[in-house]
Amino acid sequence: MLTLSNTLNCQTLVLSKLFSKGMVLQRATEAPIWGTAPAGTAITVTGSWNNTPIQTIADSKGKFITYLPTPAAGGPYTLTVNDIVIKEVLIGEVWFCSGQSNMNLPLGVSNATSYKNANIRFFRTNIVNSSYPLDTLGGHWAHGDSINDIAVVSTVGYFFALRLFGSLNVPIGMVGAYQGGTNAEEWIKPSIFDTLSTTVKNAYIPPTTERIPGCLYNGMINPLLPYKISGMIWYQGENNVSRMQTYSSIIKSMVKGWRSDFKNDMLPFYLVQLPGFQAETWCDFRELQQEISQSIPNSGFATTIDVGEETNIHPWNKMPVGNRLGDIALAKVYGKTSTFSSPLFKSVQVEGNALRVFFNFADKGLKINAGDSPQLFEIAGANDVYYPAKARIEGNTVLIWAEEVIVPVKARYYWKNYAVPNLYSTDNLPVAPFRMK
Repeated sequence: MLTLSNTLNCQTLVLSKLFSKGMVLQRATEAPIWGTAPAGTAITVTGSWNNTPIQTIADSKGKFITYLPTPAAGGPYTLTVNDIVIKEVLIGEVWFCSGQSNMNLPLGVSNATSYKNANIRFFRTNIVNSSYPLDTLGGHWAHGDSINDIAVVSTVGYFFALRLFGSLNVPIGMVGAYQGGTNAEEWIKPSIFDTLSTTVKNAYIPPTTERIPGCLYNGMINPLLPYKISGMIWYQGENNVSRMQTYSSIIKSMVKGWRSDFKNDMLPFYLVQLPGFQAETWCDFRELQQEISQSIPNSGFATTIDVGEETNIHPWNKMPVGNRLGDIALAKVYGKTSTFSSPLFKSVQVEGNALRVFFNFADKGLKINAGDSPQLFEIAGANDVYYPAKARIEGNTVLIWAEEVIVPVKARYYWKNYAVPNLYSTDNLPVAPFRMK
């Protein structure tokens, strides 16, 4: 679906707000440019990087779209659509970020200290709930350090962009659609939500008459389509912990729909695993998030158990979150050799009354950053009764044991809602929580 202004009787040419001063277009692609104009109007689109006009005609409904070839990277350029001239256009990498309050946490109130990089531009959509798909988009491109400009955008999104810029050295554009206190059901395309099972649909009880399934998709995502992006990052889940049994179906369907909308069935999707927090069942939900990520093709997740706060659902330290998401993208999308994953449980080997725990993504070894030995391991026998385990790092494995368990069978690590871990890879990424089932 083309998402254009629905002002059908317009007397002048109108572009989506995405096409405005300071914008970033995806590099090395056919970038869609769209808007509205009186039916039959001849439209000429030209980028100053090659000065080659692309022409089309507004259709009978007053809508038009054309596709403009973009170079490898650069700027600032100008983009001209008939008599509209858009200045300070950059060409680089464009990513989409979405979620709820922890994605929403702005730079101006976080622990960020500098955000003056003119090569990072951020478009945050206006917050809109709608019962039907909207075409009109609100928002503007921000950069710099004004408290009314870049300081109000997502801290996670900004540091993700900064991580990419530091490695790729091309302009980075972030398109953000996020809002605190929102549910995953509100971000999914309504027609896809309607195809889910009755159990999944009935589990969601709208908090207000305006907050219905798909309302944020209608108001904040549909108007972005079909802007060209490289991938998506997602930080959400707090509002869905209480009905986690439906979360997997919702997220998988949401991602499938978004990928179809952005015209890329393998568009990267990276999520943030919830950090440590005192709320019950967060350990179970983190496990679910990992399973979801590993079941979606071309996906990944960032472990954040070490940056949570026990009594604050909005932990301030967001730089590692953005950095870790950025490292996943740099490795998986751009072919960089950066380390991108926390060590993940692989298997155990019985050694007498001990278990040796093996990990993926721990080839360079493991370390502790505090104390004398790894903490938060537990061990159980055939009766599934777990006891705190003593632990010792041996290369890229951990040997664990407990006097209470003579014949060990299972292990688990950080199976707590909140704790302070001390076990990391030598690349300073926390070992991800796990339990053997």
